[in-house]
Amino acid sequence: MNISRSNFADNLPEIVDQINKSYFVTFDLELSGIHTGSKNSVQGRRQTLQERYKEIKEAAERFQVIQFGICIVSVDKNENKYILRPYNFNVSPISENKFGLNREYTVQASALEFLAEHNFNFNTQLISGVRYLSHDEEKQIIDREDRLASEPKEDISVDEQSKQFVADFKQNIQEWLDDPNPLYDFLNITTPSQCMNGYQKRLVHQIVRAEFPSLATIGKPTFVQVVKNDPAADKFKREERRAKFDKDLQKAIGLRHLIDALFKSKKPLVGHNLITDLVYLYQCFIGNLPDTEKEFAAIIHAAFPVVLDTKYVATCVGDTLHNSSNLQGLFESFALQKLPTAELAIGHTSYSLRDCAHEAGYDAYITAYVLLKAAGRYNSYLQAFKKEGESNAEEMAAAKLMEHIYYTELMSEESKHIEDEGFLPPFGKNGFGGFWASWCNKLRVNGTAESEFILK
Repeated sequence: MNISRSNFADNLPEIVDQINKSYFVTFDLELSGIHTGSKNSVQGRRQTLQERYKEIKEAAERFQVIQFGICIVSVDKNENKYILRPYNFNVSPISENKFGLNREYTVQASALEFLAEHNFNFNTQLISGVRYLSHDEEKQIIDREDRLASEPKEDISVDEQSKQFVADFKQNIQEWLDDPNPLYDFLNITTPSQCMNGYQKRLVHQIVRAEFPSLATIGKPTFVQVVKNDPAADKFKREERRAKFDKDLQKAIGLRHLIDALFKSKKPLVGHNLITDLVYLYQCFIGNLPDTEKEFAAIIHAAFPVVLDTKYVATCVGDTLHNSSNLQGLFESFALQKLPTAELAIGHTSYSLRDCAHEAGYDAYITAYVLLKAAGRYNSYLQAFKKEGESNAEEMAAAKLMEHIYYTELMSEESKHIEDEGFLPPFGKNGFGGFWASWCNKLRVNGTAESEFILK
């Protein structure tokens, strides 16, 4: 389901509710650029995790998240199946002018070519994409508003052409004050043409504030209204202005409301080749990244106690680390496997009719599909080996899963057959259950000396 700027607010409560009731959530990002590996690469040896993290961090600080996709996976125990609800969000870099925030939008040429080849529509992103503010940006805007509300306004000088204008409106104000029975309890200051410019309005505000402390000014489109000070009314006006600011700010936070709900839920988070997406997700929606990979690992682990990388699942045994493990290929390797049953929910079936590779919502969907099918197959192998009394059933089941992914013919009868029709073991309340222990909180990072990034 595509979510745009126009229907985001209406759909947000239901999506958040689905997340809170889910078994796990997968996510995927499309980006305006990625690290190239050339700046910090070291000749003659593999990079360390810290060196790779630094590269990804620098790229995330420069480039943008342009599409966000999630797939919310729930369990239907009555029908003995998993229900998948994918959502796709184009992410707009534009923010409201009133907040004084103007992001730089940087696109890598190779990323531009890649996105164009996969039918990414930049007009849709900019016109109807969902806007957002990160936590850091929200704080900057609040600090700016507090400063503007408390700092005295800087005075401007009166130019020669405006001196008569100033003298005239000061005289009008004094006459209004001296009148014991004024016709109105306010005075409108304008020009003979009935249209004041911004400079003239500012002069009125400034001079009334300095020379008529018992009065207040209210800016209008073509004039400035002068009224007598009313402390209660002034307080009400300040509170009303702040309430409007707060309401506008909550609207401007936009897509980050969903990201916050995802973080708050503590649900198991799943992705494919996950380290890059996690770094960009944090930089885009939370704020500045820490300097070290260890600090980042601790932050993510605190936010999401259970994280699974399907690339790690597909390369967790022996020399399969060197095999191709692209997401679409993994999806195809499980295409004929019937169990466990994983169905798209009503209203979310468009991805069953078309291949939308590298659309974030679609990639999140097939990531969920791959995890369910891979874990179901592993569980079936595991139970079979345990029945046979094998002491190393876990290792044997993982090895057989790798055989299926990399060596079994897609159309073979074996690829269709799974004996276990039950649900997968649940994630434990205190982290994860034993079934998931060998996969959880380990991210595959090819090309590094460590080869895996452990979240702890």
